[in-house]
Amino acid sequence: MKKSLLFAICLVALLPAGSRAVTLTSIPGPDDQGGMIMPMVGISGNALTLMFMPPMNKPDLLSLNEWSFGDDFSPTAAWYPKLNPAPGGAAALFNNQYGFMWGGTMPVGKALGIRLLTRSSSDMESWNYVNSLNLFDEVFANVGDQVLWNGNMWHNYFTLPNNAPAGSYTASLEVFIADATFTAGTGWADYTPGAMSAAQDMTYSTVTVNYSWDVIPEPSTYALLFLACTGLAVWKLRKHPRAAE
Repeated sequence: MKKSLLFAICLVALLPAGSRAVTLTSIPGPDDQGGMIMPMVGISGNALTLMFMPPMNKPDLLSLNEWSFGDDFSPTAAWYPKLNPAPGGAAALFNNQYGFMWGGTMPVGKALGIRLLTRSSSDMESWNYVNSLNLFDEVFANVGDQVLWNGNMWHNYFTLPNNAPAGSYTASLEVFIADATFTAGTGWADYTPGAMSAAQDMTYSTVTVNYSWDVIPEPSTYALLFLACTGLAVWKLRKHPRAAE
């Protein structure tokens, strides 16, 4: 890229966000965040199995300004109050790279269940997102809460407040066979009262998935752009000094 073009991009980037922002029609997902991280749950006899290799680099929980700088959501979007940058919303940090996949045959009359076992911060929340239904519902509000899962690829969003301290955050979830049936209507997760109270079929063993994320303090995006553009301006002045008068 030519330096003059880069300089122009820097100048545009430093304009007030409202003069160039895009109103997003969906939440940035795994492809925007670095790619899917997918544990595969299966079944062998009466035992659930798990194929999962945690990533070498933990996913980051970031705000929308980090995932898609300067953009925002429509005020009518269900996720606007939680994810939209302030002052329009809470500007929560979020990530949904982790997901669940099912590679087995479901026993007749049963359903898959997912239960929250632990989380390192009570401020961590999880959300079921269905863009086509304008749906952004909290799931796993408390340790021990569960949903039923229909076996299709499901990426729930995890969030933290935008002032969450830097560090590593974790959550553990258990996948089990429930003595229940799945009720459609909220995407791949069922959190109707019946689903949340469905009993585990103790005939089948369970598997536990451990997730982890990083929250890293970073200079503000505007500050980084300002420093980059200032450096570029200095470079241009040194390379093309004004002629002595």
